[in-house]
Amino acid sequence: MLGLLLEQSGGDGWVFRRHPALTRPLDQVGIAGPDGVRFVRPEIALLYKAKSPRFKDERDFDRVLPHLDATGRAWLASSLDQAHPGHPWRARL
Repeated sequence: MLGLLLEQSGGDGWVFRRHPALTRPLDQVGIAGPDGVRFVRPEIALLYKAKSPRFKDERDFDRVLPHLDATGRAWLASSLDQAHPGHPWRARL
């Protein structure tokens, strides 16, 4: 299954459509896997899933969390504070 997100950008930056104050340079939105295929950074994908987490979103958070580096964790924590204050994932970051 392939899912695509179409997003807004402003100049050289990505803008989170649900909370436009959250931005990131475009070169920090995606990363390449071992096969060279680019995908959205896990912390950004989790931010989208945080709005109304379903069972599969909670499972994704549980699976991704151990693999997030300090920068990704810090960014997601700050973003949750801004976009979804009091979100239960915040305490686990």
